[in-house]
Amino acid sequence: MGRSGGPPCGAPGTCPSRAAPGPWRLRHSGPIDSNASDLMPTSTPIPAQARFPVSGMSCQACAASVEGLLRSVEGIRDAEVSFGSRSAAVTLEGEGPDESRVRSVLAKAGYGLPEGAFGGRAVAADVAYSEREEARAQRANLAAVGVAAGSGLALLAAHMLAAPAWLGPVVAAPAVFIAGRGILTSGWKAARRRAPDMNTLVGLGALTAWTAGAFGVVAPAVFGAAGGHVHAAVMILAFVLFGRWLEGRARARASDAVRALLDLAPPTARILVRGEETIVPLADVRVGQLVLVRPGERIPVDGAVMDGRTSVDESMLTGESAPAERGPGDRVHAGTMNGLGALAIQATGIGADSALGRITEAVHRAQGSRAPVQRLADRVSAVFVPIVLAIAVASFVAWLVFTGDLQAAIAHGVSALVIACPCALGLATPTAVMVGTGRGASEGILVRGAAALERLAGVDTFAFDKTGTLTAGRPELASVELTADGPAGGDGDEDALLARVAAVERSSEQPLAHGIVQAAKARGLTVPAATDFEADPGSGVRARVLHRSMWVGSPRAAGERGHPPRAIEALIGPIARRGETPVLVEEDGRLVAALGLYDAPRPGSLEALAALRELGLATLVLSGDHESAVRRLARELGIDDARARQLPEEKGEVLRALRSSGRRVAMVGDGINDAPALTAADVGIAMGGGADVALEAADCALLTDDLARLPVLVRLARRTMRTIRQNLAWAFLYNIIGLPFAAGVFEPGLGLSIRPSWAAAAMAASSVCVVLNSLRLRWVRLV
Repeated sequence: MGRSGGPPCGAPGTCPSRAAPGPWRLRHSGPIDSNASDLMPTSTPIPAQARFPVSGMSCQACAASVEGLLRSVEGIRDAEVSFGSRSAAVTLEGEGPDESRVRSVLAKAGYGLPEGAFGGRAVAADVAYSEREEARAQRANLAAVGVAAGSGLALLAAHMLAAPAWLGPVVAAPAVFIAGRGILTSGWKAARRRAPDMNTLVGLGALTAWTAGAFGVVAPAVFGAAGGHVHAAVMILAFVLFGRWLEGRARARASDAVRALLDLAPPTARILVRGEETIVPLADVRVGQLVLVRPGERIPVDGAVMDGRTSVDESMLTGESAPAERGPGDRVHAGTMNGLGALAIQATGIGADSALGRITEAVHRAQGSRAPVQRLADRVSAVFVPIVLAIAVASFVAWLVFTGDLQAAIAHGVSALVIACPCALGLATPTAVMVGTGRGASEGILVRGAAALERLAGVDTFAFDKTGTLTAGRPELASVELTADGPAGGDGDEDALLARVAAVERSSEQPLAHGIVQAAKARGLTVPAATDFEADPGSGVRARVLHRSMWVGSPRAAGERGHPPRAIEALIGPIARRGETPVLVEEDGRLVAALGLYDAPRPGSLEALAALRELGLATLVLSGDHESAVRRLARELGIDDARARQLPEEKGEVLRALRSSGRRVAMVGDGINDAPALTAADVGIAMGGGADVALEAADCALLTDDLARLPVLVRLARRTMRTIRQNLAWAFLYNIIGLPFAAGVFEPGLGLSIRPSWAAAAMAASSVCVVLNSLRLRWVRLV
């Protein structure tokens, strides 16, 4: 029968998918039966695209600059750079770019990329490169902080000892020209490209303060005392560099979900070679080899258990806390923890080709994605630095013209330069997305990207497929109704008929068909052979059994075959009143029986739907099943609305109609017939036991069949968007309030202003606050 209770007994592929390509794919190799879910999301490489880390970025303006540089290279059609994840995704054209040319263009601007960036690098290689570059930058920042702090202490000592004024600029020089070298160089390069960034602002502010101090040595009456200016220059760089170091540490924690996934796989595996155990690097293991796993070890590869029994802790992949029992024929996955038994596993997936590798790739891609809500921050960041430069110049000129105080004019101009923080704007969205998607992965939930999270946070209606989603997908035969004259040939007893129907359904892979076959086995019936099997999508299945022409299908399909509606209704009436799913049987052109099947609700579905209602969400079930069965399920689970006898394309039309009426809809499904509905919804969510095409159409995937993950997913999306809004509000308010104070707008009337050193401290703190606020998503309660 149809996966969603739709046209019964159809063969696989009953509905041509309109699914758009996506990153989720069901991968199953070998004829192994498994109690474990074979569904593991796989990242399908998008043609003509490349993704790679970029080093050297220090603010959102840098990301915009890298985007422009990449787009200027022949062979790159488009580029999207994430400052939060320090990565770039480029769309290629033709044969793609010359990598050395791209490297040269970026290097001239102070940025770097790894070798083989356009050659389909593995996630592990990208993460290792990013970690090396981040560690190098952190060491450089810490060393620079040490130099600046040393200059600051030397200045303090000089002041206490009443040293000569000329000593101040000399002592401050190492802080400005050694500790601040990277900032000055990057800022100058950005200015030369007419794309000034945060380094330009900070470098100009520090250099202006130091220069004023140097001139103050020879003309203190005009420029003021040298000590105040050079102290400001040193403190600006010290605070900014220390803030970057803190930000780097916090940001590393925001992006550690991918590293945590990579660390699940052991670096070596124990294989059997000519009867002897040998430990080899994981990269040397080949598909088909026998891998041995001892008690308490992590399983290194995906594979089928050939020998041994054990319990496996899969919580790190699926979020499911209960250990899963595994024995011969069952599947196990890389990164899961073996229990007390020893296993011999035939490897089917290794490294990037394992379930763990594909999950890691999916999370890595999601963390580098850009949410639509970030567009406002991007637009502001594009003009932010030039506006700040204009404000600083205006502040300097206004103070000089109206007060004639050059020292105050310099101080306010420098404060305006260094207090502005485009970094907070640039980090507001990506850091929250990185932490949110990482938290989702730890909960057994994969999200395609930031846009899916944003749409899900605004959903007000959840639509569900029935069979295999709200139900366990294992219908059982509940009743058999024979017609008055019964089957032809005098062979009309129930068991004989059931055996013949099972012969037809044995070649079908649909859940209702499986329930009929299992019922025949449970009764110990001998199932005859069937010939000329044919599945007609939307019309059921037919075959020849014991010289009879048999057809099995839904009441709707029976009506389309010409059987009188009154006869159909009379036959299925008792089944419908019990809320069972009717399946009609035709022999040699005559309706001879109706079978009633019942698919019980999935364990935990009642509680999951109640939790969704508590979140203010309306619920709807869309099914191709008979109306009585759908209504019964809706009553049992407390679902708000139920639509029965829906063909796959009709489900999509229902969802489009809901969306056109202003509803925001998420669709949850797992089967082939669900793909059109998944693509028609605002957000498509695929269940862990679903079919390949359903996952291809989905925006999110649950790694298990546990519906309790759904309210967790909704809370995660809402919390992530709330955090993004908080970050953006903080970033905008900080700059809107801080800039006037730094420029001295409130000093004449209220006596309120910010000194350059404190302006730099505030700027550094603003970025750190955004990252720390995003990190709260790691610990927020979602259940």
